[in-house]
Amino acid sequence: MIPRLRGIFLLAFWFASIALVAPLFIALVVITKNENFLYSPVRLFIRAGLAMVRVRVEVSGVERLDPEQTYIFTPNHQSLIEVPLFVTYLGRNPAYLGKKEIFKYPVFGYGIRLIGAVPVDRSNSAAAVESAKLATENLRHGKSYVVYPEGTRSRDGRMLPFKKGAFMMAIDAGVPVVPVTVSGATRIMPKAQIKVFPSIVRITVHEPISTSGYSKENVALLGRRPHGNVRTHPRKARGRYRNAQL
Repeated sequence: MIPRLRGIFLLAFWFASIALVAPLFIALVVITKNENFLYSPVRLFIRAGLAMVRVRVEVSGVERLDPEQTYIFTPNHQSLIEVPLFVTYLGRNPAYLGKKEIFKYPVFGYGIRLIGAVPVDRSNSAAAVESAKLATENLRHGKSYVVYPEGTRSRDGRMLPFKKGAFMMAIDAGVPVVPVTVSGATRIMPKAQIKVFPSIVRITVHEPISTSGYSKENVALLGRRPHGNVRTHPRKARGRYRNAQL
C-alpha cells in the first residue's frame, strides 16, 4: 500500500507542479527562444519529487561528454522513472521520441514539441520513419536525443536486443552515440506498476562512439558496441552494482 501511495504522490506532484508553471515558461521559451526557461524549472521539480520519495540518483561519466557536441544517448530501458532522470542528470537539454498519445495532452504536448520532442506512431511504420527523419534533422541542428534502442522495457529489467533505428539516426546526422547504463531503476518503479520503492538508481555515461565509417550496410556493427558497453558494465563494477538487474 505504501509503495503505491508513494508512486501516486510522485506522479501527482510532478504533474501538478509542471502544469502550474508550464504556461508561463512555455511563453518565455516562445518569446526568448531559450529552452532553459522550460528545462530549469522541470529539473527542480524532478529533483524535489525524487527527494520526497527517497529515491537517490548517482551519475558518473558525464565528464566524458563534450559540452559543444550533439549526441544520441542509447540507454538500457528498465523503468518509466528513467525518462525524467535523463532530462535532469545528463548536463544538457535532450529530447525524446515519444508515443504520439502523450502529445495530445493540452499544454504538455505543446511544451515538449517546443523543446524538440517528436511524436511516434508505432502502429504506422511510414509515419514512424517520418518521425525519425524529423529527429535526425533536429540532430543536425544541434538537438541531442535520448533513444531507447530496446524499444520497450522487459518485465524483469534484463536487456532486450537493440534495434537499429537509433544508430541509423546517428549515422545519418553524423553525431556520436553515447551508451548509457541504468542500474536499479526496476527496483524503484517496476514495469506496469504505479509504485515507488526507496532505493538508488545509478546512471553511467560511457565513452562516446564515433559513427564515422558506418553506414546502412554495417549499422548492426555499430549497434553491437553500445549493447556490449551497457550489458557488461555491471560486471566490471561488481562491487557497486551487485544487485543490478541487467
